[in-house]
Amino acid sequence: MKGSTFTVIIIIVAIIAIIGMVGFIFLKNSINSQLPSSPANTAVQISPVVPVKDFAPNLPMSQKATILIQTSDSSDIKYIVPADQVSTYVKSLPAGYHVVSQTP
Repeated sequence: MKGSTFTVIIIIVAIIAIIGMVGFIFLKNSINSQLPSSPANTAVQISPVVPVKDFAPNLPMSQKATILIQTSDSSDIKYIVPADQVSTYVKSLPAGYHVVSQTP
C-alpha cells in the first residue's frame, strides 16, 4: 500500500510537470506569433524627431511657410520661414542640402 501511494504521487507530479511544459511552450509560441514579423537582417526603422527652426517667430502661422530640408548627412531639418522669403532661404542652402517638401 505504501509503495503504490508513492507511485501514484510520482505519476501525478510527472503529469503536472508535463502539462506545465506543454502550456509554457504553447504560451511562448502564441506570444511570438502576435509580434510583428521582420526578417532577421533588417533593422527596425524608428522615426526620429525632426528639429524645427522657426525664422519668423513673431509672425502668425498663416504668413509662414514650412520647408523640410535634408542635410548632407541625410538628416532632416524643418525650417519655418516667412511665406514671401521661401526662395531666399532655398537659394542660400549650403552645398549638399536639398528641399524635400515645402508647404505654403
